[in-house]
Amino acid sequence: MLDNDKLQLAGPIGVITAVICAKVGAHALATWPTSSFLWYLNLEVFQSFRYSLDGIGVGEWLSSDGLAQSTWIAAPIAALVCLGLVLKIRLPLAIASNGSFIYSILLLYGSYTATHSVTSLDFELSDLWGPSTILAAAIVVASLMSSIVSHRSYWREIFL
Repeated sequence: MLDNDKLQLAGPIGVITAVICAKVGAHALATWPTSSFLWYLNLEVFQSFRYSLDGIGVGEWLSSDGLAQSTWIAAPIAALVCLGLVLKIRLPLAIASNGSFIYSILLLYGSYTATHSVTSLDFELSDLWGPSTILAAAIVVASLMSSIVSHRSYWREIFL
């Protein structure tokens, strides 16, 4: 059986790790632009990170230098996780797990908009089968489990 405290950290750590990997991959691509593997990572695996903030219309006013997700998403989640672990308070961890779940849903939506036109009404399951969708779905599952454990611990504390 998994430890609930470790499972509560799975979602935020998954989001932070994925955002850092996407940023490191983009920086590595800028350094080695002839690498076909880095192009594959950037265009196929991490493409949902480019479309996640633009899908809800906030990508235009946040930042144009590519640091919007690491600045506005990963840094606050990491700060909440560190605050919760250092002070041993569960509320910042719960906020981080719920925030990571919301952002992971945006990643899944971003991977869908990257592979399929949102304006058309037809829906095909083959549009959801890709490396970026699999990565986003894995982050959604980890964040969902993290959020469920967080809510369960609060309901136990209230009623028991």
